Amino acid sequence: MATQSSPDRARPSAREALLDAAVEEFTSKGYDAATVAGIAERAGVTTGALYAHFRSKLELLLEAVGLRTVETFMRRAFALGNKPAAEVAHALAHGLVGAPIGRRDLLLIDAVVLARRDPQVAETYRRVIETQLSGFGRTARLGVDSGRIDPILPFDDLARLVLALAFGVVALRALEQAPPKTAAVARLIEQLLQPARERSRSTDRALARVQSRARAVERAEGDLRAMIVQAAVEGHSLRQIGEAAGMSHERVRRIVSEADAPPGG
Repeated sequence: MATQSSPDRARPSAREALLDAAVEEFTSKGYDAATVAGIAERAGVTTGALYAHFRSKLELLLEAVGLRTVETFMRRAFALGNKPAAEVAHALAHGLVGAPIGRRDLLLIDAVVLARRDPQVAETYRRVIETQLSGFGRTARLGVDSGRIDPILPFDDLARLVLALAFGVVALRALEQAPPKTAAVARLIEQLLQPARERSRSTDRALARVQSRARAVERAEGDLRAMIVQAAVEGHSLRQIGEAAGMSHERVRRIVSEADAPPGG
């Protein structure tokens, strides 16, 4: 077994070697039987070198399946924030259905199964996914503020849809089925992003930002009205709903009445 000096342990190649070794260990033995020592041996480093990169076997598993690369995800996402919708869509689609990662795809399925019976894995899994969703939402807001995109779905729903596509691609590959073509996924995402009309002058981009934000506000108001009506249907008083929505109960009454009014009435 190699015993590397401290500078050698910090090399990016050592980290990649550990991840490759982790995939070998986990896929051949399963998570429970795999050991940190076995992973280190496969990578040709000491366990001390392993702990210079990873805090635990669980962290190795989650990094190996690509769920602990949140910082990388955030950097890439923010880099796309001010790009045109078509460029954002292509980059996301390539990330979703680009080159397969082989056994790491299968390992992701194993990690999902493990999360179903191990609360620690499940909790860590949830935190990583929530961070990715938050990062995607913040990126979408950058696009709206720049006037480049105007998503037709709320940010959270859009982020979850993209994540669902990612999991779906992994499941298809695990079953040896071809995923959708990158161009098809890019077209779908571009439609969801609803690109704002490209403008050449900075003053026009400012107007595009106003337009995008106005549309977002309009959608939010529509969602709020629907939630108010639903709360009324569930038996909450108009005053309670008004306090929750920050508006008078008389305005709540009008919203509920308008929802009950027949079309054209």
